[in-house]
Amino acid sequence: MNGKVGSEIKTLVVCVDRDNDIGEKAGLKTPIIGKEASLSAATKLALADPEDSDVNAIFEAIRLCEQLKSTEENAGVEIVLVAGDKNAGIDADRKIGEELEEVLSKTAVESAILVSDGAEDEWIIPILGSRVKIDSVRRVVVKQSEQLESTFYLIKRLFEDPKFSRTFLPPIGLIFIALFISFLVEKPGWAVGLIFGFIGTYLLLKGLGRENVMMDFFETVKQSLYSGKISFVAYICAVVFLLAGTSQGIVEYPKAHKASEPILMGMVYYIRGAIWWYVGAGLAPLTGKMLNMLIEKERIVRQWAILFSVIASGVILWGGSECIILLSNGEPMDDLLGYLYLFLSILGAIILSFIGVAISRYVKGTVIGKEEVVTEAEVALK
Repeated sequence: MNGKVGSEIKTLVVCVDRDNDIGEKAGLKTPIIGKEASLSAATKLALADPEDSDVNAIFEAIRLCEQLKSTEENAGVEIVLVAGDKNAGIDADRKIGEELEEVLSKTAVESAILVSDGAEDEWIIPILGSRVKIDSVRRVVVKQSEQLESTFYLIKRLFEDPKFSRTFLPPIGLIFIALFISFLVEKPGWAVGLIFGFIGTYLLLKGLGRENVMMDFFETVKQSLYSGKISFVAYICAVVFLLAGTSQGIVEYPKAHKASEPILMGMVYYIRGAIWWYVGAGLAPLTGKMLNMLIEKERIVRQWAILFSVIASGVILWGGSECIILLSNGEPMDDLLGYLYLFLSILGAIILSFIGVAISRYVKGTVIGKEEVVTEAEVALK
């Protein structure tokens, strides 16, 4: 903790930096207490990044603290700077809460005044309010010159902000790619479907907290390329399989135009045409990883179960789609054949799943057995 807090402090002016620019840019550790320490912190942060709005928030907190000291006799006012984490979110809020507890445990503070540079930092109002009474919240709005307030500058700065670019630019980029592909193949109507598909996928991943899945995938591909692993080629194969499967599914989709439910049956035809390509896309990176593990002499355990589960999923989806298509024909023999396809696909999927689990358990048991033998040998030698 930088600075000391006395027990006579009654009002605390809290300046919060939720994304920890103080620590990341100026290299300072929080909490920082006192006017002199805060001035030093603001100076170091301004030298590291003159455009950071947290600098203005710190100076405003210092000004407010001095104003309260001059207008209220024996006010017992002090300033404290607290910071979160560069990734914001829960980790940042927990760190801010811990720093507030550290400061409040050393004094009998009765109230607090929060100073922030924007709405994001004001997320800690409930955290601060649960520990001490909040008298006021001050948001610092930086006055810029007319040139800096221009639209071009604001857009440029917005695009340079990692929080904005990583959240909003990927789906916008995908929408433009969808428009490009649809106009390239002279099918503008596809653009609407592709755009809704991209937006729906992004919102689903965002809701599940998995919006970084694609970025993680590309990072894994890059690491595979740099390290010279076979899995890089496997990822390229997976992309090719995905494109081929999608194309084949689109080719099969129009076959349902005569059905009573063309949209539903179109999806069934799409699955039947694309499923094995998609299974290949799922198996390609998994196979590449298994080959890498084999080259590096690592034990392949749970990958066997995943491999057979992917194949089993393909079998049951293919059998189900064939069953639905045959049943839609309305012929007794086709109905019987459809049910047979469904039964055999379910049976095959169950058998494949059992095979995968059995292989994984066998390999796992072999590894554990060898480890126990090695442990017993080491004990005997000792």
